Amino acid sequence: MRPAKISLAALIFPILVLFGSLTASATSYSAGPRATGVEILDELLQGPHGFIIRVGSNGCTSRNSFEVRVNKEIGISERAPHYVLTVIRKGPDECKAIVDDGVVIVYDLQKDLGISGNYTYTVANPVASAHPFKTGGDSFFSMVVKQTAPSMPGPGESRPLPYENFTIEHGYFSCLVPSDWQRVHDGSSNDKEGIHEIRLTLSGKAKPEDGERFYFPDPLLYVGYYSPGNRQGKTYEGFIADYEKLMRKNAGSPKSRYRRPEKTVIGRNEATVNSYEVFQETQRGPLFTTRYWMKARFVVIKAHQGFYVVAFKSPREFYDKYLPVFQAVLDSFKPLY
Repeated sequence: MRPAKISLAALIFPILVLFGSLTASATSYSAGPRATGVEILDELLQGPHGFIIRVGSNGCTSRNSFEVRVNKEIGISERAPHYVLTVIRKGPDECKAIVDDGVVIVYDLQKDLGISGNYTYTVANPVASAHPFKTGGDSFFSMVVKQTAPSMPGPGESRPLPYENFTIEHGYFSCLVPSDWQRVHDGSSNDKEGIHEIRLTLSGKAKPEDGERFYFPDPLLYVGYYSPGNRQGKTYEGFIADYEKLMRKNAGSPKSRYRRPEKTVIGRNEATVNSYEVFQETQRGPLFTTRYWMKARFVVIKAHQGFYVVAFKSPREFYDKYLPVFQAVLDSFKPLY
């Protein structure tokens, strides 16, 4: 009996199937700080000369945790090659810290990867939808939208009105301010201190409802310009350094929550966004102690000389209600110096 003939195609097909399955599984992905491979990003923001990523961290993730593989391809134009960039996590992050915000890493295409001239590029890494900033207001995307798109109330959201234009003495800045908030502004004192500021409070909303047990401070808006040589000796870098010192000092404290500073741009000026919550206990007479969480957000903006601060502080009970007022002030803020 003759053996059955086996065609060449019948021999090759299983090999191709096996090779294809091996190739498909060859790419490993890093879905968390303890895994290595192609990093699944929390966020990605690309520009013409660089890109920014946010990645997960257990406390020991840094730029040195990654390498960027560069694959040069034929571009759309013969004069402009195309580069495909892939961020690879080289080693696992075995630390045990809780870093909800992850780590932000900035890559300059020319300085870090040697890419210059005319080109196009893509970052091939996948971006996950389930990350800490999925619905938050501090993501790259939301911050860009705030700076480039008109700020409009959402469905069902009412914004307190009216607002009016305000310009500080000497024209250091201008912005909208809510006309129904109480103002504290002393131009002559500002000149002496070298700090040109306006404070606005909304009184009557945070009065006690049943004795001192329910007393809270009023929500506060602050806009100020710190000139060089101001009496407090504050600088843009020093202001941020003081905040970071507080953040490190109170790390792990059950009575404070400090978010990592976030870089952004206001107008054309470099800026840093800082947010925190602290638990407050204030003795109010022999019988009552006021206990509450104070929430704050302040934006520090670099000026040609000196710097600006736009801030909002309120007990947590009122914070979300009046945050749109702060956002309206910030959206209208124009650094003029």
